[in-house]
Amino acid sequence: MSPEALPPTTLLLLHALASGLVCLLSFEAGRWFVRDEMQHWLGLRRAQLVLAGPGLWRLLGLCAYFGFFVIFGHQLGLAQALAMGLFTGLLSLAAMVDLRSRLLPDRLTLGLVILGLCLAAAELTVSLTEALAGGLTGYLLPWALAKLTDRRRRSRLPATTSIEPSMGRGDFALIAAIGCWLGFSSLAFVLVFASLGMLALAIWGFLRRGWRLSTALPFGPALCLAAMAVAPFTPMTGPAGL
Repeated sequence: MSPEALPPTTLLLLHALASGLVCLLSFEAGRWFVRDEMQHWLGLRRAQLVLAGPGLWRLLGLCAYFGFFVIFGHQLGLAQALAMGLFTGLLSLAAMVDLRSRLLPDRLTLGLVILGLCLAAAELTVSLTEALAGGLTGYLLPWALAKLTDRRRRSRLPATTSIEPSMGRGDFALIAAIGCWLGFSSLAFVLVFASLGMLALAIWGFLRRGWRLSTALPFGPALCLAAMAVAPFTPMTGPAGL
């Protein structure tokens, strides 16, 4: 039986299963790929703890894309479905690592950038122009804003006071990677949703945990969740169907 002869619901579920499998495999492959870099920065024991893969993260990635395809899967071909499964798996890993260690490995973020540009060039995600614009804007705009914010924070404190950067290089690279996958047009929505999520978390922390303005919070998980939420609404350039 040819794929075109399958009922739409069956085809939808096959796409969801294939995407979910790629999501889980990319999560596991990513853990192996960044292991050496994490050991370099954190040491063997702590790196093992950070990269220990709980079933919760894999289950979240799989369930997210089951829901994605149940609602929007008819708009994508199989190759695009697999690409989005890859994207979700690697984002799940980035969120987990940043939440546990407040580090985003260069291998992971730069790998996402390269994969995003390659898939855009192959017309499986957004257009290459959108990907390039999203990647450049995603790095340069947050970098400039973070520099300005840190300068203003430093000006209000004694010269001998040290402050943590409001955002790190890993955050800039992750935003650039999301821009390469989802394009310039969708990147603004990702940043808005991630910022709103962080604002809600900060208010809760101020009220319930006694956090201060100097408290540094990992931005990576909010970015990853926002990107997963925006991805279903991002127009893809490739043909639908198998």
